[in-house]
Order: sequence, then C-alpha cells, then structure tokens
Amino acid sequence: MVYNVVQFMKKESEDGVQIPLKLVQKRAAAATGVSLRTVQRIAATANESEMLAVFRTPGKKRKGVKRVTNIDSFDQGVIKRCVHNFHVTEKELPTLKQLQRKLKDDINFNGSVTSLGRILKQLGFQWKNTQNERKVLIEQSNIRLQRIEYLHSITKYRSEGRPIIYTDESYVDSSHSMSKAWGDGSQMGVKKKISKGQKVVIVHAGSEVGFVPNALLMFKAGTKTGDYHDNMNY
Repeated sequence: MVYNVVQFMKKESEDGVQIPLKLVQKRAAAATGVSLRTVQRIAATANESEMLAVFRTPGKKRKGVKRVTNIDSFDQGVIKRCVHNFHVTEKELPTLKQLQRKLKDDINFNGSVTSLGRILKQLGFQWKNTQNERKVLIEQSNIRLQRIEYLHSITKYRSEGRPIIYTDESYVDSSHSMSKAWGDGSQMGVKKKISKGQKVVIVHAGSEVGFVPNALLMFKAGTKTGDYHDNMNY
C-alpha cells in the first residue's frame, strides 16, 4: 500500500494533478489502491467515534499465544475430579501448590499457581474460610445445584427402569514399560524404549449389563499440537 502511494505521488509530480484536491476520498482510494467504498467506510467509522479508531489490515488473521488457562474439556474433568477426591486420596485438604504438583503428574499441567487459580474459578470453585480459619476449596452454589439436579434425574431414570449408558475415554501408550522389574540375575531385563511411541485413544460406552455392542472406538492419536487430548475431544 505504501508503494502504491509513492507511485501515485510520483505520477502526479510528473504529469500534474489528475484528481482534484477537493476530492479527498477519491484521491485516497487512487493513491492506496483500495476501492472508494472502503475509504468511505473507514472515514465514516472514524467520524462516528470521538476516540481514536483502531484499524487492522483486512485479510490478515493474527494468531495469539494460547494461554495455559485455555484447557480442553478432558483436562477440566481431570481437574474437577482431582479437587473432589483430593481429601480421600491424600488424606488432607488441598492447597493450590499441592493441586499444581498433582496435576503436573496427572496431565502434565505446566501452568503456574496463579493460572491454576484462574482455571478453578472458571470451573466454579471458590475458597471459603472455615471456623478454624483454614481456607477450603468448594464449588459455587450453581455448580452444586447442577450436580443435585443430575443425581435427581439419574434416580428418576433408574426408578423408571430406563437404561443408563456411560461413556468414557482413555489412552494406551504403546511404549509404556516399568522402570524396574524382578529378576534372578540370570538374564538381563527388558530394555526400555527411548522413543515415546504412539498413543492409542480408546472410547467406549457401557451400562450395568456390560459394554454397548459395536460402541468401541480406537484410533491412533496424531495432532498438530502433539497433544492427544485434542483427539479425545473429537
């Protein structure tokens, strides 16, 4: 666009003014190489606002850096279950630092304590003071209400004899192996593979009577980001 303006000015310096100076928008369109309608629209937008208008070059999509807090539904479920079960598995009330360490092991969470706090707030959790002045992480009332409504619905469906079908997903790492193994010393143990190998995503549905026939879905994970969770959200 700058080159177009330079060429327009150069031509006028050689051949004289071709478009009258009073026709400002027409001259701007000719100089920049865009349509007159585009110039008129931009000028109208600027006139409507008393503040300085900010314009972006059309046709260019600017990718922003993906924030740590922008997690998928799979990881959201893992974080919720981690909070709900922490006092059972760890025998103590969770803190942000403890949750961060556990989530790093479970889903390779690489966010800071501050980022984790934002995620928990987005998921409907908040900190409340107890009588002994300790802070406890609990869900907001609207989230608890949704769980109560879900339990009421499940109870109703079961009383009506309706089948309850559950779906879940997991993955198998083809290169998974134990770091240590028992042996009598007569032979060497199995060598652990250096490469990470492929991950196979498994999705299935089932009820109290067993798995749903023909509901099994298995496929090899492979994404541009290298994150198998993107496949599990498919």
